[in-house]
Amino acid sequence: MHPKSHLLFIIPFLLIFCLQACKDQETSNGNKNNDSFFEKSVVDIESVKNSIKEQVGPNSSLLTEMLQKDSLTKPEFFLNAYSLNNYEPFWLQKTGLSNFSEIYLHELDSLQYDGLNPEDYNYSTLLKKSDDVKNKKIQSTSDLTQFEIEMTHSFFKSVHDLVLGKLQGPEIYKDWKNKNDTLFNVASTFVKTMASPDFKAQFDSLRPNHVWYQKFRNEYLRLDQIEKNGGWRSITDLKDSIAVGYSSESVRQLRKRLFKEIGQPSDTSSMVWQEDLQLALQKFQHAHQLKASGILDTSTLKRLNKGVSDKKNTLAINMERLRWLRRNFAQPFIWVVIPKMELDYYEKDSVEFNMRVVVGRTGRPTPSLDSKIENIVFSPPWTVPPTIMKEEVVPGIARRGGSYLARRGLKAYRGGKLVNPSQINSKNYRMFSIGQAPGYRSSLGEVKFNMINPWAIYLHDTPHREDFVKSYRAYSSGCIRVHHPKEFAEFLLRDTSKYSYQKIDSICKKRQTIFVPMNRNVNVHVVYLTNALDSLGNVMYLKDIYNWDEKMN
Repeated sequence: MHPKSHLLFIIPFLLIFCLQACKDQETSNGNKNNDSFFEKSVVDIESVKNSIKEQVGPNSSLLTEMLQKDSLTKPEFFLNAYSLNNYEPFWLQKTGLSNFSEIYLHELDSLQYDGLNPEDYNYSTLLKKSDDVKNKKIQSTSDLTQFEIEMTHSFFKSVHDLVLGKLQGPEIYKDWKNKNDTLFNVASTFVKTMASPDFKAQFDSLRPNHVWYQKFRNEYLRLDQIEKNGGWRSITDLKDSIAVGYSSESVRQLRKRLFKEIGQPSDTSSMVWQEDLQLALQKFQHAHQLKASGILDTSTLKRLNKGVSDKKNTLAINMERLRWLRRNFAQPFIWVVIPKMELDYYEKDSVEFNMRVVVGRTGRPTPSLDSKIENIVFSPPWTVPPTIMKEEVVPGIARRGGSYLARRGLKAYRGGKLVNPSQINSKNYRMFSIGQAPGYRSSLGEVKFNMINPWAIYLHDTPHREDFVKSYRAYSSGCIRVHHPKEFAEFLLRDTSKYSYQKIDSICKKRQTIFVPMNRNVNVHVVYLTNALDSLGNVMYLKDIYNWDEKMN
């Protein structure tokens, strides 16, 4: 046979052998190698597998020591995850680190922009150990196994905090009633993420999917860059009522300060107070829930002198609060941000209705909660709730007798019969019912939106219309007063022709109570966030009206 014939015979077998070898090295999940076929093996995978099987068992000294200060991660998480993977390592391969190791460490570092501390998840230690594995300074089976399990422990902790939050709202605030509804199993989440063809995308998907979260995170990242570039200087020697045309070096510093945060005014070299600077100041004031006057008043100066790190801390607090909320917000839904003192109705990812609201005063805070509109009541009567009865009405009767009730338009009943207020005192008040008849002077006004919840919180009209023109609107006893109740009722009932604005107004004038059931599911989410988005999607910094931020510092 000719020598070339031998080659023709052998080449197909060589190609098949090489293709199979290459295929064996491909990575489609966390369990296969991504190295070249010709690279030298430095990790004895079989030995590591056997070691993992020992170390994730019920008598593991490694897990016992590792979990001493971690009450959330359970030993069975490791057993569940590794048994699903036939005890193969996730973070190691024959040639050293798997690709997922470097990607995860990069993602771990980026958690700082979520307001989480990468060091809480052993970032620096794992980064150093990963370099040691790469440089073959860690080679023993026991050390490699320890690195593997430490990486998994880090993943368990970081993902738990990213999905559910590092802290728990109800443990910090007695009035935090929102709940995260995520069905979350950390072991299966781990295996699913490691099996994904795109680890980074899968990890990113664990963050809250609410649009506000991503906006807050982007703002945090932007401020972090400003801070790394030197931050901004305080403004100290400018005073109120500066007239157009005023010139000083301090004006130039104010221009630079505003430009760093909001990108306006474009002229940062001028020393003159001009209209462009006033417009920039108005934009800054709007973003900080201040009257957009363009005047450098005391409140504006205080906000201007808040440091970059303080603003980052506020964003971190509110990203944490968003992690405490449910993961999926079924649309349509009503979104009430207590410190913003506004209501937004979301449908198809856009705000279809917006109005101002009055929320609970500091002594009677509105709780954060999840609920839904059950029905709408036209001309609602009002029965005094037990808390108001105890704290306001009973002391009022003790001071002024029946005149107190008359002045507030209240009447007392027992068994449906009118009684003399003198019979009521602090010991027997629970035996009586005190309330107001329907009408526009009633505490509930002419429209009430009943919400299902055990705290007797609902949306309603109010006779105190003057409060809605104020920028600060925390005056209620806990319920939420709405600015345009009849318009909102018409909007919610727009799928029927029976309840036009004119019809609703006519019903209310008759002062006859009517309950209208809701035909559509409209969830209500009352939340406490001191960051928010304005109508253009820009991040706002709100007043911490209940001082809840302080409890997280």
